[in-house]
Amino acid sequence: MCVVRGRSSRPAPKSWTQSTTSTARRAPIACVRNVLAKRPRASGQSEQVVAIAQAVGSRFLDDLPSKSQIFDCWKDRLPEFGFRIHWREPCCWACGYNYGARFRIKQSDVGSHEISRCWDNIPLQRCHIIPRSLGGTNEVTNLFLMCRECHDLAPNTSIPEVFFEWARGQDWDARESAKILAALQSFGVDSMDYRKFNEVLTSQAFASWWSTKFGLHRPQSNYASISSRLTPATLVGLVVYYQRLLDADRRNQSSSAGLTPAATITTPRQASARSPRSN
Repeated sequence: MCVVRGRSSRPAPKSWTQSTTSTARRAPIACVRNVLAKRPRASGQSEQVVAIAQAVGSRFLDDLPSKSQIFDCWKDRLPEFGFRIHWREPCCWACGYNYGARFRIKQSDVGSHEISRCWDNIPLQRCHIIPRSLGGTNEVTNLFLMCRECHDLAPNTSIPEVFFEWARGQDWDARESAKILAALQSFGVDSMDYRKFNEVLTSQAFASWWSTKFGLHRPQSNYASISSRLTPATLVGLVVYYQRLLDADRRNQSSSAGLTPAATITTPRQASARSPRSN
């Protein structure tokens, strides 16, 4: 993590602590995060759709200072507000989300021009500390570099202290784990055998089956940089669905002829053979 904050002693919400302390709960969360971190390619999704989505932000007139100008203004002041950033690893100044090696500055002896280029290229958003609707300006001192999600969640207030306290409390790692836990609960994974869930998720058979059955979700915000991602709900939902197919297949194979009606659900082998490519 390239953002370091002096808030490690801050207690987590009680519900979050209870939800993540047990090994049983952490195991599926870790497995899901491992798959999401690989950023799988959606073979069923048109590259043209993704390209169009990435170009949507260009519709908006850009009258703000560049991201490199904002970085230059704040790089020495951020520690005063409880933030630390590494100039070689551009990331969200609030939650610390890192966009990966593609945007890192790999050489330690690069010049200021290369540093500025990297900060201008990273898909961070220029966020108003005091919003314009409350009298905020477009000056670099009123702009903060954050990811799209933090921008959407940030408080709208004329009191800067409220903004900075909120920003110091953001943590992408905890936020992502909470999303995965919510997806697990939505699909009733609490009542499932976690070992079975993990075995399905990491199996080669599932990897082959689901490769054409998911798409990358495009965030609905139509400003600044837009990125597409595989959502936890997509991955967890497909694991649960595939497990149900396996269970139905096993029931069919073990049923005595004429004693139990044949299940109408498609088996994994049939689904893999007949499934159309996603749009």
